[in-house]
Amino acid sequence: MKKIFFIAAACLAFFGCKETPQVEIEIPDAIEVTPRSVTFDAEGGTADVIVSSTGEWTLTAAAEYDWVDASKVQGVDGDIITFTVASNLEADKKADFTFATGEEGATKCTFSVYSYAGEAPALELVSEPSVEFTYEAGLLEILVSTNKNHYRDVEYTLSEGAAEWLDYQATLPGETEADAKVYFNVAALEGLADRNATVTVSVPGLTPVEVEVAQYAKHVLSTPTANYTIAVEGETIYIPLTANVEYEISMEGAEGWLTYGEATEQGVPFTAAALEDGKRAATVTFTQTDAVEGEETLSCTIKITQVNALITWAADMDGNRLFPKWDGPNGGIAANGDLKDVTLECMVKFNHFDVASGSIYTIMGIEGYFLLRMGDVGNPINRLQIATMAGNYNVPFDCEANTWYHLAVVWKERIAYVYFNGELVGESQQFPVRQYVYWPTYNYVYLEPLALSPAWSYEPDGNRCFWMGYSYDANRSLRGLMTEIRLWNRALTAEEINAENHFYTVDPASEGLFSYWKFTEGEGSTVADKTANGNTLYGETDITKQSNGDNAGPAGIEWVEVALPDK
Repeated sequence: MKKIFFIAAACLAFFGCKETPQVEIEIPDAIEVTPRSVTFDAEGGTADVIVSSTGEWTLTAAAEYDWVDASKVQGVDGDIITFTVASNLEADKKADFTFATGEEGATKCTFSVYSYAGEAPALELVSEPSVEFTYEAGLLEILVSTNKNHYRDVEYTLSEGAAEWLDYQATLPGETEADAKVYFNVAALEGLADRNATVTVSVPGLTPVEVEVAQYAKHVLSTPTANYTIAVEGETIYIPLTANVEYEISMEGAEGWLTYGEATEQGVPFTAAALEDGKRAATVTFTQTDAVEGEETLSCTIKITQVNALITWAADMDGNRLFPKWDGPNGGIAANGDLKDVTLECMVKFNHFDVASGSIYTIMGIEGYFLLRMGDVGNPINRLQIATMAGNYNVPFDCEANTWYHLAVVWKERIAYVYFNGELVGESQQFPVRQYVYWPTYNYVYLEPLALSPAWSYEPDGNRCFWMGYSYDANRSLRGLMTEIRLWNRALTAEEINAENHFYTVDPASEGLFSYWKFTEGEGSTVADKTANGNTLYGETDITKQSNGDNAGPAGIEWVEVALPDK
């Protein structure tokens, strides 16, 4: 064991200094020689070997050899020993030596000399010295040939870390048993960085050959989302960019208000100036600049929006629908007792009313129980109808196409109060109580109080659920946009409905606010419930009849950018 002593000095304030205690560090004994073996043909010759050791070393032979001689039998780190081998016309020979260092020569390494009576064997690399793989899994085949050795003598070593992705499979004979095929499975590369390895193929006593293996990662240039919003007062946001290629950035619509900087670990910084009013948006494109011949040039595009608005996203409901599964921790809106007072709110815009007489646009609710819809037989398509199991109420108010409305329906003491944009436009008579009326979803139910959260399903056997933009079948979807949807388990007053900005936003912690779906995501197939009740709103698009009879479609929401209130 080699010991090294360090002595340090520390100054003492005002008066001088004194030595710190000696620190003793022990270094383990080690010794290595390069190369570990040498080979000679019948003519013999000389070969130099370099010794690396942590201390003095000695050399001993496994036997008395009269055909090989070493220039030194002891020395220090860095010595070069010359081995001289006599000519050999008799038989193949091998001499084994041991280099040792440390206390009583406890640390050792071996060295061998091979002498052949004729031509010395050689290891030749037949396959390519460098091999490249794509990011997909593959098979590495290395072909080597010797002129004397058996294929079973062939060995291999891997460079550091290579065993994590190069998995040795087998060594098989080639055209002759002196040839060998060495096989490795190459694992798929899932990361973004390329990787390299060196495979060293050897036979004891012969000069090894090396194969350089490179595997190239799949080129990626992407952002996690396509839409980003910057605060009205101006700010810097960092756009996460996954890229292992060189790229350039171009922008449209950004002049005078949006700039970008050098990428950091956080992402690419984009800085926007303050916006006084209205809305502006820039399209940003990242384009690969180092694509090689035959490679498709990668690009991705995002949209950065700055809008002085309280609502920036809505859902296109034409052929689509939204629905809660009441999977929050507190269950549905009537899980703890049916509702005597309730308020349903949303922002809605109808694209057109160009449909056949008797058609229906569904806003929200439960078919055959309590449903807000436009149209129906005998009711114009531009007028709201509250359809219940105890009767229907047609609201005497004409909606216009391509106009945003805040709709609030307040249910209190079996009377429906309907507000469009804060104006009370309809007040129903008191609905009768329908006691002991059988309905498959609810069994024996009452219209008062309401039960608005039956278990969600695809409505087998006609068991109806709470939908938005859909009821009964896809022909009754809402031809328009919806956003800012709220359910309250109390009756809002006219003053509350007309409070400042109430149409566009409310405090998620407001008293009696049970579910609040504020459309802020801009992408994806769900809308989060902003209240603590956590009832996620799910979306499906292209609702059609399925082979099993269900009306269903793929998960998704058709997001539409909006800016409300209108300026």
